[in-house]
Amino acid sequence: DLSELTNLKGFDVVIFWAERDAIQKARTCLANRNGALIPLITDINVTQRCILERHVCIDTTAAGGNVALLASGG
Repeated sequence: DLSELTNLKGFDVVIFWAERDAIQKARTCLANRNGALIPLITDINVTQRCILERHVCIDTTAAGGNVALLASGG
């Protein structure tokens, strides 16, 4: 029952393939949730959506932005 999407917990995205009316009902149920918005993915090929991207940032402000000072270990 798609109306359960309004109350279910513990997920961050919904991948759903169906007819247009069912997709619209799923969108409405997700929109009626409290809290963070949950995306509804209806693309047939979801491979690109299932890739985890991680960024690494090195904060150099403690060395006054001087990368050479950080590299020297001093």
